[in-house]
Amino acid sequence: MQSILTLLSQRRLAAKVLTLLLIVLGLFALTQLPLAEKPRFDMGDGTITTVYPGASASDIESNVTSKLEKELLSISGIKEFNSTSEAGVSSIDFVLNSGISDSNIVYQDIRDAISRVSDLPAGVTDAPVLAIKKSYSLDFMVVGISSDLPYKQLRERAKTLELALRRVDGIGQVYPIDLRDPEFLISLEPVQLQRYGLTVDAIAQLIAERNVLISGGRLELLKDNPELITVAELDDINKLGDMFIGFMPNIQLKDVAGDISNTFQKAEAFGSLNGQKSILFDLRTDESADVLATSAQVRDLLASMEVQFGNEYNLGVGFDLANEISAKSDIVRNNGVVGLILVLVVLALFLDKRIAFWVAISIPVCLLGTLALLPALGQILDVYTLSALILIIGIIVDDAVVVSDKIISLVEAGQPIDKAVKNGVKAVLPAVTASVLSTMLAFIPLLFLPGNAGNIAYVIPLTVIVALCFSFLDALFFIPAHLQSSLSKGKAIRSNTNDSFKFVNDLITRILIKRKWALSVALVLCIGLGSFSYKQLSFLFFPTDGAYLIEVGVETDPELSLDEAWLGTQNLEALFENTAEVASWYGEVGTPSSYWVISLSPVNNRDRSAEDIVAEWEAAAENMAGFAQVEFDIDGGGAPVGRPVDIKVVGGSDVGRNKLANDLAIFLEQFEGTNRVSRDLHDSQPRVEAQLQYQWLNYYGVSAQQVGSLLKYAVEGERISRIFNGEEEVFFRIGLEENDKTLAELNNLNVRAADGNLVPLSKLIRWVDTTSASQISHFNGERVIRVSSGLDAKITDPIAVFEAVTSTFSGQDYDGARLVAAGQILETAEAQQGFSIAILMAFVGITILLLLLFDRITETLMVLTVVPFGIAGALFILFVHNQVLSFFSIIGMIALIGIMVNNSLVLIWHFRATIAELDKGNVMAFIVAGTKSRVRPILLTTVTTVVGLVPLAYGLGGYDNFMSPMALVVGWGCIISMLVTLIIIPALYAYVLEWKIRYEREL
Repeated sequence: MQSILTLLSQRRLAAKVLTLLLIVLGLFALTQLPLAEKPRFDMGDGTITTVYPGASASDIESNVTSKLEKELLSISGIKEFNSTSEAGVSSIDFVLNSGISDSNIVYQDIRDAISRVSDLPAGVTDAPVLAIKKSYSLDFMVVGISSDLPYKQLRERAKTLELALRRVDGIGQVYPIDLRDPEFLISLEPVQLQRYGLTVDAIAQLIAERNVLISGGRLELLKDNPELITVAELDDINKLGDMFIGFMPNIQLKDVAGDISNTFQKAEAFGSLNGQKSILFDLRTDESADVLATSAQVRDLLASMEVQFGNEYNLGVGFDLANEISAKSDIVRNNGVVGLILVLVVLALFLDKRIAFWVAISIPVCLLGTLALLPALGQILDVYTLSALILIIGIIVDDAVVVSDKIISLVEAGQPIDKAVKNGVKAVLPAVTASVLSTMLAFIPLLFLPGNAGNIAYVIPLTVIVALCFSFLDALFFIPAHLQSSLSKGKAIRSNTNDSFKFVNDLITRILIKRKWALSVALVLCIGLGSFSYKQLSFLFFPTDGAYLIEVGVETDPELSLDEAWLGTQNLEALFENTAEVASWYGEVGTPSSYWVISLSPVNNRDRSAEDIVAEWEAAAENMAGFAQVEFDIDGGGAPVGRPVDIKVVGGSDVGRNKLANDLAIFLEQFEGTNRVSRDLHDSQPRVEAQLQYQWLNYYGVSAQQVGSLLKYAVEGERISRIFNGEEEVFFRIGLEENDKTLAELNNLNVRAADGNLVPLSKLIRWVDTTSASQISHFNGERVIRVSSGLDAKITDPIAVFEAVTSTFSGQDYDGARLVAAGQILETAEAQQGFSIAILMAFVGITILLLLLFDRITETLMVLTVVPFGIAGALFILFVHNQVLSFFSIIGMIALIGIMVNNSLVLIWHFRATIAELDKGNVMAFIVAGTKSRVRPILLTTVTTVVGLVPLAYGLGGYDNFMSPMALVVGWGCIISMLVTLIIIPALYAYVLEWKIRYEREL
């Protein structure tokens, strides 16, 4: 190995060429890598959506959701699923087990399970839709078009816009909201039906059989081999009205229809874009898209089409992820530039300019080399990768500093340059190798953190490990070659170590002389401050101090129509509009459920936090009429994990489940530290139940299915056929006229009995006024009520809240109802387990590495002594800076384990290398001399690491609520590590040597 390094260090031209090549390749990759918010990964969850127009929540639950859930229960790879059944739609969200080796197999099992459900109601005209979530396929932009013109004209422009959006490079999927299907609406008159002795279902069947387009193949025996086709399409309302539905007398459809119109399906929800009723388009990127570039294309398209459409149409943006990515990348870039400048200044101040230049070149070599390798590793340029690059700006020069310092010290001692290079590399090779490996070993376990948060954090250790590899290559090959070339030219290096670090050396000498007091004070501070800080800190998965999204969910009074719900929510939209920090918003207004997503201006551009804004909105919403429930939720970013406190009340009887949910909500409202408590209400809505008179059904030979289908035709209407008009599908819907949708008119509708006679509906049913739930939720197939809340992270955390809930409600009987943790509670527990394993793996790995390096237990323990001091100091720093134990701050602590041992490793290695110089009668002289000889590299590596992190830690170029706490932990941890390495480690090692001398043990 040494001979190889010697050979490589003499290849000066090759070193320069490779250095330049890495920089060029990295710059090229920088221009090609797409920029996104998150890394690319399969989120391991998805949604099954089934549309059943006109069906009630209970109908959806019984005839759609429960059938799909029964099949899902048979799939072993599913961790859990949650469903919602509400008017017209069933939605099932599922999550896969985190240990699944191939999620595509489970997804295919889910598709197969869906296809096995063959008995869905006839009203479910489209098969259930499975949407699999990828990190890159979430909505990145929501745009819309609005106008005061009639809906028909607005829709024509919206269709043009939709087609243009689908052609934009980078857009993978476009989901329209309130883009209603065109329909031929046939409104029948009950009086005419009675007059001609016709039933609704018979007319529906006749239309479906009449509207056909059937290819018969080719007539090969005829000239030109013509195609045979049967064309009987009813492609306009005149043909439809003239259609014969009876003979003797001749009866046409227009004779029994009060109106046949060319219209659109009934609106199920209204789109809202910045307060305007709009047709919305939810845009998703494809896998290779650059979000910033795609967003710019969409905005250019909107601007050009707005000019094309004219002043009567408004095209706007309700949400644009590119704004947040741009803001975060600006923060990362600005902090990176400031950190880089500070590192360069430190290198220039501490090192000869010839040496400082090549050490500084290590930064772009390692960073750009890493970028050049990212595509080969299947990665893109996301915000977390950029932050990881900033995190290591100061770290990657450490090895170059250690190698160059050793070479310079040998040159200062009078060795020839070529010999100094050779001997310097040889002297530090084991320590540098162990140092790089120890840092890698700390980061490697982070590659295996569970859940989507682990998938997001995956790129951080990956980026650091790749950069460390380039740092190792640079330190042992490029730096020696560059220094051998540079030092051979110009004036000789003058030894100035004593002058530059005299104060530090004198201070260390004085402290080491009083080592008993130093060790006692350090031990007390470590235990005391560490324990105190840990007890004061709470764990919050993703803090909301940098949040830029607020999600609002509303349940309006169930009896309101869609138009009334829209009018009722205008006060809420005005609240958004009058908030200065709101940049844009979009929403979907339905009945009874509505939601909005509000984008705030970047956190560095506003004075109030999302928590402050929500507190103001909550107070204002209390005075708004027409709302059964309003829930405000702050999206802290990162992985989608739900509200901080999210508890499901599952199973049992309806009475027991409701009582437990009520008691739980009261408990959370009184619990210190929780806020914005929410409980699913799903207020009952009025319902008229058609109670079947079974004796008469049996007498006339009429089935319950006939009666139910007739009522569905009459009130909601039913799609019975379709045509393609050359551009899109047009559906045929049959029903009654609006003014005929009364109980009196329904009573007069006829049903065909088994003997062919007509029976009025009034003989078969009785009307009963009841109520029904507006929405029904399930958890793994059982009915559930969700109770959730936010919390004040300075007071408590999700785990503490759930432990208190469990302690309070365990042993109480609520008719079988039970509590199940969800959201951040579940993710936090999973993350804590993952972190515990990662810390153990890192510690064990580093310990084994040190044992291999030193082959001694005492020296290994000496190096590891720095870890508890560093962790205790990091906890105290978080406490002082009013931070919480977040996901990324703990990642910082795990990374810190590897970084902290580097300096102490190099120091102990130096002691071992010079142990022959030990005067057994004066151990302290040996310790002090050895420590002072390592002051310059230890101080320099620490300072470069810290100044590289200071801008990110304190937001000098903009604050990031995820990466800043991590930088804070690593930066201050390195400072504490330096102090421990220069004071505590030497003092302890002096006692170890004295003990070995006293008992004549091998040194």
